[in-house]
Amino acid sequence: MTMRTRLVPPLLSAAVALGSQIPPNSASSTSPPPMHIKNAAAERSLDTENTRTYHVLSSEEIFHVITDLADRYPQFATLTDAQTRFGLPAAGSAADCPYDRDTGLDAGCRNYILTIEDKAVHPEGSASAATLPEVFLSGCLHGNERVGPSSVTEAASLLLEVAACVALPADPADSISVNDAIACRRDLDERGIGEAHRRWLARLVSTRRIVIMPTANALGYYQNKREEGRIDPNRDFPFDIVKEDSDKCMQTIAGRSINEVFLEHMFQLSITFHAGMEAVTYEWGAPTYLNYMSPDDEGQSQIAQGYKRFAGKFDGTPDYKVGTMNDVVYYVRGGMEDWAYGGAWGPHRVVP
Repeated sequence: MTMRTRLVPPLLSAAVALGSQIPPNSASSTSPPPMHIKNAAAERSLDTENTRTYHVLSSEEIFHVITDLADRYPQFATLTDAQTRFGLPAAGSAADCPYDRDTGLDAGCRNYILTIEDKAVHPEGSASAATLPEVFLSGCLHGNERVGPSSVTEAASLLLEVAACVALPADPADSISVNDAIACRRDLDERGIGEAHRRWLARLVSTRRIVIMPTANALGYYQNKREEGRIDPNRDFPFDIVKEDSDKCMQTIAGRSINEVFLEHMFQLSITFHAGMEAVTYEWGAPTYLNYMSPDDEGQSQIAQGYKRFAGKFDGTPDYKVGTMNDVVYYVRGGMEDWAYGGAWGPHRVVP
């Protein structure tokens, strides 16, 4: 899995890779409490009784989860897709993503976009909504890298459940609302999510806009294939492309969908997931910059180290490696991460 972070003007772009050593259908973790939360030591520790076992979600399971989240938490969640929002075609045939046939799509897979924000605190059209910091999460560019989509979907579920619980009671005079507040807090307590964690998670929702594409490469994820059709989405972005390939960019619906999302937002932080190793990596990851650090290398390094410390590790896996994509992974031409980080201010490396 790869994490990437971006600011405009650029501050940071980082990438994290989760290893393929994680069993394909189950993974469990007991993450430590956030170090910056006051009195976190007083929280109930996440012992084996409170450890949850996860499994890799299928495309259809993700579809049902995010649809349910948008229906259950309308005050925080909005679900759309690149076909509806931007008028893009869908990749694939009528045999792909059959659950999308019930949504009015005749063929192919929708590229879903789940947005999380506190609409009560930041109403649409308000000054605060216009200035909210924005975060982008991409579950997968490569469809056979399976952990990311489940990771971002589970993260969305937790954020929304906790934010909705903390918002209760909506009316302190309403006994039903008060009872719901007590019940949901008790349930979260029993799962090891105490008050300090709840306040922290709810703050993440109320102080930013989080835009999630669980399966950016929707067709590839459904087919369990790296590419979308025959094209690698993470070679499809117009950054550091050789001249003879300058007409071969933005051929995938995954790439075009991400491009439209970035045109609509000003992301301060982005995370894109890959697989095959445990690493948190950041710019640069392109051959032109093989022997260069990015202008924000120090900030990127510090944030990536913070990711590493917070994430911990699974049994039997090493700590996350931290460094540039060039140093830790390998360089690519047409990669999303470098395009998202440097495309707005490095036009000499961008194909028009």
